[in-house]
Formats: sequence, structure tokens, C-alpha cells
Amino acid sequence: GICKKDNFLDLLENFILFDHSDGKTVKILARNHQYLGVNEAVKAYEARKLNNGKLGVFWHTQGSGKSLSMVFYAHLLQDALDSPTIVVMTDRIDLDDQLYAQFSQCADFLRQTPVQAESKEHLKSLLDGRSANGIIFTTMFKFERGEKALSERRNIVVMADEAHRGQYGFDEKIVMSENEKGEKEAHTVIGNARIIHDALPNATFIGFTGTPISAKDRNTREVFGDYIDVYDMTQAVGEG
Repeated sequence: GICKKDNFLDLLENFILFDHSDGKTVKILARNHQYLGVNEAVKAYEARKLNNGKLGVFWHTQGSGKSLSMVFYAHLLQDALDSPTIVVMTDRIDLDDQLYAQFSQCADFLRQTPVQAESKEHLKSLLDGRSANGIIFTTMFKFERGEKALSERRNIVVMADEAHRGQYGFDEKIVMSENEKGEKEAHTVIGNARIIHDALPNATFIGFTGTPISAKDRNTREVFGDYIDVYDMTQAVGEG
């Protein structure tokens, strides 16, 4: 389908970027699963109101270029949505650094320079009062429960990488423990998903993962919605 006019022009405009790392320039063209998957994710955004802010799960196996798919998606969101703020969220500092570096190398393609939140206070300052634009990188643990939301805007898209890890729990749970005196105490525990959604109550969420989980208390689709696109290990091996 590459020579179909609409596809060909779409590839030229939105799916070619240049990487300037390692002292040389490399031209990168999206592969078929990236092109199809990212366009499905754009369609999913158009139907976000029907899914209560859950865009879905972008299930592409490890090694299939998810980080570049996220770059292509961030680029297209700027046309699909009026001056969106994109929050790229991970669960590890090293992964946050890697993704931030990838996006920074593609700043020209993205038409703006990404910013990395350095602390909880910095994340608050990046979101508070912002009315448009911005690509903000943060670990999920920089969100904390507060009296008010960090932002109530509707044109915020949260892109969660490795979405199968840690981002669960909408309900409050009572957990019993013993103190130093051996007395039992009850504590209220709030899941990470609840904390993040309370901080950005009107945002739209999409999960990127190579290994989604479906268990009683940890279900990736329950947090992010149904599968947007699937490119699993069998397909990847079949294509070499």
C-alpha cells in the first residue's frame, strides 16, 4: 500500500525523521507496523470521549521501535489536537532519560524542544498554568496526591511507556499492619493509577507496551482501554 497516493504523502510528511546522534545524520522511515499502528492511535484519539479518556493499549513487541512510534505519534497529535500538552511517563529514571534523549534528537521533527521534569515541584510548575503545547517527561512517581489537580485541561495526552508495570489501582484499599508495639493499624493505600488520574482528571491516556498484563488486580486494558494495535512476537519473528 505504500504507493497509494494518500499513504505515500502521509509517509513523506509524517513518518520520516532525521537522527543526528553519534556525530552523523541518519534518515529514518517508519516500518509498516509503526505506520499502521500510529495511524490507528490517531483514530483512537478521535473516539476518546466514548472511552472516558482511555485511548487504549499500543501493543508492539520489544525491539519493534516503540520509542520512535511514540515520536511519530507526538508529531501527529499536534495536528489532530489543538496545541496539546504531551506528558511522556515512565516508571524508571534510566528509561525516562533514554526516551527524553530520543525525543530531544527529534526536536526539529516535533517542532518543539522536550523538557524533563527534575522533581515533583518542577513537574507541578511545568503543568500549572500552562494553556498549550509542551512535551514533558516524567517518572510516574513524581505525581503525588494533592488537594487539587495539577491541570484540568482536556488537551493533555499522557503517553505511558512500559504501561504494564506499576500503573494500576483506581480503588482505595485498607491495609492492616503492626506497629512497633505489636498493635494493629489500618492504613489507606491509593494506587498509582488513581493518583495520576486525580492529578490530570481530564487528560487522555494511552499505554505503550510489549507485554500487556491481564490479571485480576493488574490489567493493562482496564487502565488504558482496549488494544489499539497489536504487533506481537510471532509477527516480528515472521518478518525477520
